Amino acid sequence: MLELKIFIDEGDMYGGKPLAEHIMRYFMHHEIRGATIFAALAGYGHKHHLHSPKQIGNVDEAPLLIMAIDDEEKILKILPHIKDVIEEGLIVTSRVDEQ
Repeated sequence: MLELKIFIDEGDMYGGKPLAEHIMRYFMHHEIRGATIFAALAGYGHKHHLHSPKQIGNVDEAPLLIMAIDDEEKILKILPHIKDVIEEGLIVTSRVDEQ
């Protein structure tokens, strides 16, 4: 099994729609076993700009973490498209034990 983690921002878009929604629909279309989107309270990336959307008056977008787990072959098959649609963000894969 392989875990795929994708770090993006809430406002990231692809084809005029939210990137997170595109990714989730892509996972569903390719029958990935399961995926979840987590919205963070705060975070920063390589530009060291702190995103903390919950502060009053702040217009920052929430940092998002999208996680999916499936057989290694299936994750590796969808990975090229995921890399193509992410302009700024981070993609991490790691092996997991199946219970």
